[in-house]
Amino acid sequence: MMFLSDPSRENYDNYELIKKYDNSGGTCSNIKSKIKSHPVIFASIIIGIIILIIIISVAIILSNSSKKEDNDDDGEYTFNISEKSKKEVLNIYNNIGSNDDNDLTTFCNYLSSHSSNLNDEQKVYLAYYWIAKNIKYDYEGLDSDTVIYDPDKFFPSKKTVCSGYARLFRRLLTSMNYDKEKIKNIQGYAKGASYSVYKDPEANHEWNAVDINGHWCLIDTTWDADKNTDQFYYLCTRPSCFVRDHLPAKTEYQFIDNPITLEEFHNMAWTNGRFCYFKGQIIEDKSFYKVCGKGQFFVKYKVDFDTKLTINPVNGVSLDIKPINSGFQVDFSVDKEGEFELSMFLLNYDLNYEFIGKTNLKCQK
Repeated sequence: MMFLSDPSRENYDNYELIKKYDNSGGTCSNIKSKIKSHPVIFASIIIGIIILIIIISVAIILSNSSKKEDNDDDGEYTFNISEKSKKEVLNIYNNIGSNDDNDLTTFCNYLSSHSSNLNDEQKVYLAYYWIAKNIKYDYEGLDSDTVIYDPDKFFPSKKTVCSGYARLFRRLLTSMNYDKEKIKNIQGYAKGASYSVYKDPEANHEWNAVDINGHWCLIDTTWDADKNTDQFYYLCTRPSCFVRDHLPAKTEYQFIDNPITLEEFHNMAWTNGRFCYFKGQIIEDKSFYKVCGKGQFFVKYKVDFDTKLTINPVNGVSLDIKPINSGFQVDFSVDKEGEFELSMFLLNYDLNYEFIGKTNLKCQK
């Protein structure tokens, strides 16, 4: 046996013991005799084996639980970048300075030369972070119909709208040698400023999807842009949650096992990526409540910190918000005819209220 070619004394003694048992036939009587002569030792061995089995079993259970939590309750891919990896990305970001020179080609060349050691998650994070911090939504251009969508042309002004954001994100990733086949620009329906629960939805938005290590990650830089925070809600939002306020025109780009229809999308409660962060749901899950008088719905969530729900006051609607287990019960009363939009906010861990969606009420007597 090779491991005995240079045995320790302990291994040698064990080997001699094994030979002794082998020479005597290794009978049960010999084993019983040894147990009787050394009961404490054998009892300790048995207890040790039992403890080891328990430790291994607990470790497996905790590992499976951790994996389930990391991938959320439904096993969907969760974007995960370590603090160390994030620091490496932010070091590149902080040293960009004037290297963009208000010229996209110059900037892309800089990214190309400084990103060779980054992995896919880091490249996605760098492109997303830079856009979110530097590109502003062009409200004036949208109102005057002068928006520029070509990244090369709007880059000096750092202003555009959704299509420009999506195209720039793709451009920055490809400049870092990201496989262009793993980046998609997606057009479809979004519950944004131009969306109404009372009208048939129209295609009005564009965003991205990126393949990270075999998992499609959904990206909307537009809706995280120009915010005074590093907490991003549309950087790889869970597909089953993302589809609640972003519906691709092509079904296959939903990236969920049971795709929903445009009608189902339109009839869902209006919730957003921030509510996904809270792992939230609205009960009853519908776009608006057709009611005159009293009604009720529930806001449920899963977070490990204390939070509060607040809803903006609306003339003609009275509200009573009561805390319940893992959520809030909202009793409302519609006192007059009309359509009412209630914006909902949850208190985040940093004591800032986050917009999580809208509840719409319609009273038509």
